[in-house]
Amino acid sequence: MTIHFLGTSAGIPTRERGLPAILIKYNEDRFLFDCGEGTQRQLMIKNLKFMRIKAVFITHWHADHFAGLPGLIQTMSMEGRKKPLYIYGPEGTVGFVEKLLSIGYFERGFAVIAEDLKPGDRVEFDRYYIEAFKTYHGIPSLGFVFQEKDKIKANMEKAKKFGLTSGPLIGKLKKGEEILFKGRRIKPEDVVEVVKGKKIAYTGDTGYRKSLVKAVKDADVLICDGTFCSEFENRAHTYYHMTARQAAMLAKEANVKMLVLTHISRRYQQDNNNRKYTVEKLLKEAQEIFPNTKIAEDFMEIKIK
Repeated sequence: MTIHFLGTSAGIPTRERGLPAILIKYNEDRFLFDCGEGTQRQLMIKNLKFMRIKAVFITHWHADHFAGLPGLIQTMSMEGRKKPLYIYGPEGTVGFVEKLLSIGYFERGFAVIAEDLKPGDRVEFDRYYIEAFKTYHGIPSLGFVFQEKDKIKANMEKAKKFGLTSGPLIGKLKKGEEILFKGRRIKPEDVVEVVKGKKIAYTGDTGYRKSLVKAVKDADVLICDGTFCSEFENRAHTYYHMTARQAAMLAKEANVKMLVLTHISRRYQQDNNNRKYTVEKLLKEAQEIFPNTKIAEDFMEIKIK
């Protein structure tokens, strides 16, 4: 599983940062989370095979998070896509997608299927699901959790101690059934282990709330709104965003493994010429509370094994 950061700016692009977009690749499956202006070009630059994208999840309908959709859909059609594209988002998504598809003169060669989600709704797949959770941005908005399902695995070293090899009996144990083998009763927990699935949480744009802790609890990676430093906490509150410090507090309270700050205000750039506001300032502020913090950059990748 790999997370590809395609756009990491807030509101307005910069020379270094595009508008919000994240691609999660799970084996050969691809899911796009937000689709800011210029996303398809970012996908092409990294050769991420955008035709394989199964679905797009929009956190909210501010233009910096969706304006790349019309162009991406048109390119997919021109490249011969036939499979449906699913677009999920908060209340109003179906109406917004209908409006987007009505812009200009263009006929698609595939279906675009939109669906409104509510907090707690899940989109189920074979090995994983994507679940929506409530966020706080002043308009209908959602965050998303990409949750790999737990795997039931036989520990063959333990199995050999009972004289078991791979076969129907181990299959029964993996289904939770007790078996009788060579006069011994063997319970599933004697042989079978549960391998916890990986979890990625993405807040989209949101103000800080304690209720977010439950949604992102124990995530392997928390991708979080980190628009401002604490000096602008009042502004963050007014516009329903988080400071780097608040994001770090959330990560610590939720016991996540890694925090990645994104949606970075254009005032924060690399430290040169003694700039007052730098990405290093954001990073330092967050790491004082949650050391395993990174600042997202365009084209950054995080691999989860």
